[in-house]
Amino acid sequence: MANFWSKKTNSPTPPENPVVRADGEPEPVASELEKMALDNLGAVLRVWGKYAFDLDGLNAKSIRQQCEQWARHVLVVAPPPDSMEPVADAGVVPADPQLRDWHGLRQFAADLRRKESAYVTHQFKDTRQVIGDFVQTLGAVLAEDQEEQSRIAVVINQLRTTIETNAPLDILSREAMRAVDLISRIAEERNQRHQQAFQEMTTRLQTLRGELDAARHEMELDPLTRLYNRKAFDEQLARVCELHRLSGQPACLLMLDVDHFKAVNDSFGHPVGDLVLKQLSGCCLYTFPRKSDFVARYGGEEFAIILQETPLKTALALGERLLKAIRSLRITHDQTILSITASIGLAEFDPRTSTSQWLREADDALYRAKRSGRDRLECQPVAFPLAQE
Repeated sequence: MANFWSKKTNSPTPPENPVVRADGEPEPVASELEKMALDNLGAVLRVWGKYAFDLDGLNAKSIRQQCEQWARHVLVVAPPPDSMEPVADAGVVPADPQLRDWHGLRQFAADLRRKESAYVTHQFKDTRQVIGDFVQTLGAVLAEDQEEQSRIAVVINQLRTTIETNAPLDILSREAMRAVDLISRIAEERNQRHQQAFQEMTTRLQTLRGELDAARHEMELDPLTRLYNRKAFDEQLARVCELHRLSGQPACLLMLDVDHFKAVNDSFGHPVGDLVLKQLSGCCLYTFPRKSDFVARYGGEEFAIILQETPLKTALALGERLLKAIRSLRITHDQTILSITASIGLAEFDPRTSTSQWLREADDALYRAKRSGRDRLECQPVAFPLAQE
């Protein structure tokens, strides 16, 4: 029996008694059926190519191109893929259907379908394996003790059995979700334990930090006067220089020395000398109460005071007030009342000078105060250079 597409279609002869369909329309003749079949076959090939996906050794773009070539071959007898035959006019439908390579088309469709089937089967197999390996690895990573390992092993073994028996994907999915839910619960329990341990550790660290800060602060203090010590003073002086060099704000440094302190120690003993230094320290703190004021014991009976954001005029007034407060001090010991005086050297910060030079200027002013009779304040002015004309 001959195929309908091998019939000649040059001069179709309508049947004498055409068959009428239920809707009243005449049944299409053979040539019309052939054209409809070719159009639908071409459309199927194009849809196949449109939704193509990458296969092993064959990407989706190549599949789309081949489907499009076969569709054109079916519709207008364009050369099939890998053919060097000339392309027919797109507007002319060939008269001889035998020109179409139906065997090649069947071979292309069968090969492509086999590749798709093999690819999907392989992917499902790989997916099953990946799910199993992933869940098993996840469980092994999260299990911390023997109890957790036993709980996870039960669901992992059930999942492995489901994979090895090629159970349907819905069953595989259910078993995988069961395993993941268990692992999630175990992870949540562990997370709660870790959070509790973290909170306990944080509390302990805060306690240790407070103890460390207290110890560090203690290391910065002079044990006798409870003022900052020399090391803390040197660090603060360097910070203040850098800060005020950048900001341009004024700052002043006062160096103070107790007058005739050696005579106090020699006459009344070192315990009385220590008492004098303690009361003098309290007097300094009372005179300079700002948080930014830095009062330190520089060494022996010598003290240093850093005044931030303080111009020279204000520092002079504060220095004089300190001298007045020291003169009014009365130190009682064994029914003996002592009074003391002190000498102060003052220097204003010059951003063009170094830290050591600022300290040296204040120290020079202090010795000038001592040479000038003590119980006074001497100032080392900042010598600004004359402006260039």
